[in-house]
Amino acid sequence: MRPTLFPGNMKKLKKLFLVSAVLFISNLLVAQAFDDGKNLISLGFGFPPTSQITESLTQYQNYNNYNYKNYGTVVLKYEHGLTKYFGVGLDLEYSGANVTYQYNVSRLFNTDTTYKVNVNGTVMGFFIRLNGHYPIGDKLDIFAGLGGGYLLTIDNSTDNNPNNSNNDKKTQTFTFAGQFTIGAHYMVKEHFGLFAEIGWASTIVQAGIVLGF
Repeated sequence: MRPTLFPGNMKKLKKLFLVSAVLFISNLLVAQAFDDGKNLISLGFGFPPTSQITESLTQYQNYNNYNYKNYGTVVLKYEHGLTKYFGVGLDLEYSGANVTYQYNVSRLFNTDTTYKVNVNGTVMGFFIRLNGHYPIGDKLDIFAGLGGGYLLTIDNSTDNNPNNSNNDKKTQTFTFAGQFTIGAHYMVKEHFGLFAEIGWASTIVQAGIVLGF
């Protein structure tokens, strides 16, 4: 004789299935890559280097033995979730570069003396950001944002010409700058992931790691 399922057992199985489905769906809805009250800290690298530091130092390229080194742009970001779909934050940037070049000074008897100039350039950026988010589950978050702030450019130059009264010179300027980028966070683990952004900012592309808590 075949075993039969009693109506009471069928009802229990249906209830168990419904409860499991509700818990599964609730877990998908609760666990999000970005959400209300969530904090994200991102550390990355931007490229190509900020044009601000390039424009500051390439003005010397017509001198003799011009040598330009750019150390790139480091970015540090913090964002707090105001809602599931919006966050506000702060972006900090640091760029460094160096230039060396030489120039000649004519002396008596048609002899020239060569002097060397060393210029260290730094650009620091400070931006306030407002981002719109579209989280997809607990792994992926797509976002776009606007930012505004200032770039502080500092150039320190040294000249080994003892007759040059400006052989040690420091200049600095403040420049207003804006941002508009789109990007994504991909959380490899619950509190650790990767990020990438592209758009109009100090650098065209930014990428790195992100910590969420």
